[in-house]
Amino acid sequence: MNSTATAAAPELPTKRDEAWRYAPHADLAQLTFGPGGASAAVPAELEAQIPVFDGPRIVVVNGIVDPARSELATSITGLTLSTVADVLTTEPESLTRHFPTDAEPVDAFAAFNAQFGRDGAVIRVAAGATIDQPIHVVDLALPGAGHNTSSTGVVIEIGEGSEATIVETRLGHGTESGGANVRTTITLHDHATLEHIVVQDAPPAQISLSRVDVTQGANSTFRGRSFNLGASYGRVAHAVVLAGAGAHAELSGLYFGFGDQTLDQQVDIVHAAKDCSSRQLYRGVLDDSSTGIFSGGIDVQPGADGTDAEQENHNLLLSDRAEANTQPRLEILADDVACKHGATVGQLDETALYYMRSRGIPAAEARRLLINGFADQVVDHVSIDALRPWIIDRLGHADA
Repeated sequence: MNSTATAAAPELPTKRDEAWRYAPHADLAQLTFGPGGASAAVPAELEAQIPVFDGPRIVVVNGIVDPARSELATSITGLTLSTVADVLTTEPESLTRHFPTDAEPVDAFAAFNAQFGRDGAVIRVAAGATIDQPIHVVDLALPGAGHNTSSTGVVIEIGEGSEATIVETRLGHGTESGGANVRTTITLHDHATLEHIVVQDAPPAQISLSRVDVTQGANSTFRGRSFNLGASYGRVAHAVVLAGAGAHAELSGLYFGFGDQTLDQQVDIVHAAKDCSSRQLYRGVLDDSSTGIFSGGIDVQPGADGTDAEQENHNLLLSDRAEANTQPRLEILADDVACKHGATVGQLDETALYYMRSRGIPAAEARRLLINGFADQVVDHVSIDALRPWIIDRLGHADA
């Protein structure tokens, strides 16, 4: 691991770190980090890949907001869009949760993001506001001269009793190694509701690292959706703290691997207050020599009585060379708790395939339909009508 900073680089995780056990450590060591520079030129073919739907958009290129491609000025009542760089200049104290001065980062990549991720999106929704249009944050990685990995920050604050939908799309371009390191911090005040969608579809040569930290107030609702599709190593980590009584978190994810991809899902949900509930539903489709990882934790802290938590992880292997690693983790330190989890790893149903073929459906089409049915149980959770077909198209079902 290299860095343009003069300070000693943080120690990289190793296979002894359970959360990074299956990561490609040799490849991670080749990532280089530094401050964002001038916004790079975006190739037309990459521009064409960005999903389009109604609502404001913030585009970040190699860690720097691109004003020409962004729509920071908005007339939507209750919505304020800013850049991390501007807020650090005008009111840095408002970003203390995203850039804590007295807390150790959770890992080396969080440390690099805190050091170099000095630009990105700041999204604030005022108390009592309902934002009908989805807000889109697009992160584009174009490795080139200098450091090969960009660092981006996204800060989201949803006011009391307000409601919004935010999409974060991660894309890239080129055949050079490198990638993106994005950290998102989300604060939901009491009775707030947020649907937050992460779509990762970086090119095969890149590594994509995403971390989403969520703190929820009383009776708030967080619906997190992740689609981990691209990159040689794609990692989407969620750390959710249900800090207020009656809070609810619902996380679902789909990872769809081809070639020798490694797609890594890390989920930690902390029940820190009474009468909170959480749901996790993750599905993996793995072909060729790809590897899927799901590590899902439920931590019920003392005093969090009345917790109701469920976790499911199901994996579909399309090749005898594909691999699924699933690890549920439960720690319960409270009374009157209902927690359950389940995990499966299987192959396509041969009986269903035979039935469909006996009805005149060609083998490839029957296989595609079964895969679609498995994956679409997560895709259907997305509320944005224009985004669902874009995700389905990027899944590569036709190639499965």
